[in-house]
Amino acid sequence: MISFSEKIFSILSVSEWNERSSKRQLCHMPGVFPESADLISWGWLEDFLNREYTRPELFRFFMSGRPVEPGRFSLIDQKGQLDRTALRPLLTQGITAIFNSLDSSSDYFWQEAIKLEQALGAVVSLDAIGSFGTVCGLPPHYDDRDLIIVQVAGRKRWKILGTPIEGPWRKRTRPVPDSVTDEFVMQAGDMLFVPAGLYHQCVPLEPSLHLGALVTRPCGADLLKMIQPQWETTDPGLGTRLYACEGETDLGQQDACLKQALIRLVQEMDVTALTRAWLAQKQRPLRAGLLGTGGKPADRR
Repeated sequence: MISFSEKIFSILSVSEWNERSSKRQLCHMPGVFPESADLISWGWLEDFLNREYTRPELFRFFMSGRPVEPGRFSLIDQKGQLDRTALRPLLTQGITAIFNSLDSSSDYFWQEAIKLEQALGAVVSLDAIGSFGTVCGLPPHYDDRDLIIVQVAGRKRWKILGTPIEGPWRKRTRPVPDSVTDEFVMQAGDMLFVPAGLYHQCVPLEPSLHLGALVTRPCGADLLKMIQPQWETTDPGLGTRLYACEGETDLGQQDACLKQALIRLVQEMDVTALTRAWLAQKQRPLRAGLLGTGGKPADRR
C-alpha cells in the first residue's frame, strides 16, 4: 500500500515543503502523483459515511457557494445523527461534501498524519472533499492552515484570488480580492500547495475527489496563550493591582512598571523551546494507535 507521506516527500523534500510554507508560495505540480487513486476512493468515503453517521460533526455540505444547513434539509434525525436517506437526493443535485478528520477513523491515515507531523514540525489532519456534480461548492475563501492537496479523481478548476493575507489564523471577514492571480485545472494525479491566507475558489468540471493534509503551525498568540497562566507567578510585576482613576496611584508609573515587566518576560522567552512545547501538546503521540468504535484498535481503510 502506498505511503502518502513518503510519496509527498519524494516529490519535494521536507525543507522544500517548509520553504514554500515560510515564503507562502502557491505551488501546482501536475501529474506528480499518478498513484493517487490508491489513497482513497468514492467507495471508501461511502463506507466512512455509513460508519461515522453518528458523528455529524465530521461532515459539512455546500452547494452553489453556500453551506447546506443540516436542520433546513432535515439531515439530522431525532437521535442527532446524520440521516443518510435525506442526504442521498442532495448528492444527485451535485452537493459538495467535506469529510473531516479521516485520521480519526482509519489507522492508515492516523499513522500517515503522525509521519507528516513529525517531519514538518506541525499539527496535521487529513480531510477529503467530494463534489458530486458540476455545481460550485464552497464560496471564495481562504484557510487558516497550509493545504497539501492531491487530486484523486475528476477535474476541478481553481481560481486564485489576490495574494496571501497577513494573520490568516484570525479568520476574520475580509473583502474577497477582485484580481485573479492564477487559474488552472487540477486533474487526477496533480498535487497543490496552498499557503494559509490565500483566497481561492474551486468549480468541479465533473465529479471530483481530493485528499488534503491541513497543516497547522503555531503563531505568536498561541505561545502567549500557553505561557500566560505562568506569568503571574514568574514576575511579581504582573501581580500588582491596576487602577484607572487619578489619586489611587501614579498612572504613568503604573503604566511604565507593567510594560517593563512584560518586556522582561518577553526577553526571557525561548521561542524555539516554546514552539516545541506547543507541538508536544498538540501533536498525536508517536506510538499511538487509533481507537475505533467500541474502543478497539481498527484499521478500516
